[in-house]
Order: sequence, then C-alpha cells, then structure tokens
Amino acid sequence: MNVESARLAAQQSSAAGKRHGYFAVGAGPPIVLLHSSLNSKSQWSALAERLAARFRVIALDLCGYGDNDMPVSGSSFTLDDEVRLVTEHLDRLVEPHARVHVVGHSYGGLVALRLAQRHGHRVASLSLYEPVAFRLLDDEDTALMCVGHIAERVLRLIAEGRRRDAAEAFVDFWSGDGSYAAMPLPVQTSIGSRLDKVPLDFRAAACWPRGPDDVRAIVAPTLLLGGSRSPAVAQRILSVLADALPDNRRPAAFDAGHMGPLAESDRINPWIEAFVDICAERETIHHARVKTASIRAGMLS
Repeated sequence: MNVESARLAAQQSSAAGKRHGYFAVGAGPPIVLLHSSLNSKSQWSALAERLAARFRVIALDLCGYGDNDMPVSGSSFTLDDEVRLVTEHLDRLVEPHARVHVVGHSYGGLVALRLAQRHGHRVASLSLYEPVAFRLLDDEDTALMCVGHIAERVLRLIAEGRRRDAAEAFVDFWSGDGSYAAMPLPVQTSIGSRLDKVPLDFRAAACWPRGPDDVRAIVAPTLLLGGSRSPAVAQRILSVLADALPDNRRPAAFDAGHMGPLAESDRINPWIEAFVDICAERETIHHARVKTASIRAGMLS
C-alpha cells in the first residue's frame, strides 16, 4: 500500500467509523495511537500513512474528543476511564491474544503509560512524546507548581465564561506566548469546542502515577521523545521516566516544542516508525521461538 492509497483508506475508514471514535487502516501487527488534549484521532494521519503498509494502525479518540461525548462521570472521572475506552476498542478491533504497540502524545502518552501498567500483557511497546505524568515530580517542584497554576486558571476562566482566554492560557502554556493568537480562526474555534474536557484531563493526570514506583513495573520497551523548546515540566518528567522505566531509549531532544508530533511530524515520525519496526521484529522472533518450543514439547510428550 503506497502513501496515497493509505491516505484514501484512512479517510474511508474514518468516515465509516465516524460515530465510533476511531479510524483503522492497514494490515499487520496492531498499533494504537493516542492523541494529546484538545486534539483527536486525526492528529495521527501522517503517521498512519507511514505505518499502514506494514501494520494495522488504529487511531482512537479519547473521552470527550473527536466523535466521543463528554464523560458523564464528571467529578469522578479518572485516567482509568480512558484506559477502559481504549481496552474496549482493543477487544473489538484486535485479535484476543495480539499484543499492541502503543504511541501516545502528552495526555495520550499518560493514558498509554497507565494502559501498560494495568494491562502489560497486551502492550508490546510504548512510543511516547512528553507524557504528562505530573505526579512523578515532587510537590515542591517549581515546574509542577506551574502546572497547578495553569490548571486552576483554565478552570476558573471556563467557569467565568471566558472561553477564549482559557484556550489562550492553555495553548500558550504548552506552545509559548502568542501561539494561540497566531492560529487561524477556524482552529481557535475548534479548540474552543473541545475546551470543557481539559479540566478533566488535568484532574485525571493529578491522580496517577503516585510516584516512580507506579511506572517501574512497566516492562514494555519504551521510546521517550521530547523537544528542547518544551516547558520545563515536560522535560523534567522525561528525565524521571528515563530513570524509572526498566527498558527505555531516550534520544537527544528534538529542536521542537511540546506539539512536536504535529508541528515537526516529518522529523519525529521516522523515529517512532523505526522503533516500532524493531519491537515488532523482536515480537515475531519471540513468537516463533515459543511456537517452536511448543511443537518440540508436543513431540516429546
């Protein structure tokens, strides 16, 4: 499948599954793509095109984004609600015993970590760009305090009906002052329509992980990516993850910001592709060895 046919297939699949919160394209080992806050499954269109020739690519909308309604649980919403949504899709779209490669950005990266911690037997690898695992940092960490301030400000501005100001505060925190104002009006409007989920994302991220021990049990090989122009909190989290995860690779930071997977996809996607290729090959070799051992055991019994 070439790039053009992959694009067409992705568009057709997205249209067919419009009310189902996902698009799926390609054939092969399954890969699940999880987007950042204020985005949707379409964030991953370019990466899906790269991978569709060799993999079954499944891009999901998280709760309250894309095709999905806002969570009804409200104040009781947690990260496990996101994980439940992901596993429900996996149960329908992936063979029962197939392990999936998971790609996540920002909030989607945090969901990926929780998925790997709770359902490690289902995760073959993790490719993460700046997962917002805030609770890995000490309460006194100034970078974490900045996150608390922006979360409170966004919530207050939404409550006051100042949605544009809330959107600008959130976007500029992650992408730099003036980023929201520089966006085309249709993009600003789109962000505003999804803004109500952001406080729930902050709330979910404030409860897990409770510390490095919560991620030390994650055995999936993990690629940790980040940008040199990202907020300090994102870079600090990557450093803690690199120390805590038992099997990880962390290349030098890209000359990019927190939204690198969108703004610099042509430079970042090849790294994800290469890492998933390596992990998929290892999975194939492992399964072949297990099958051979099973056959030999059967012959000797």
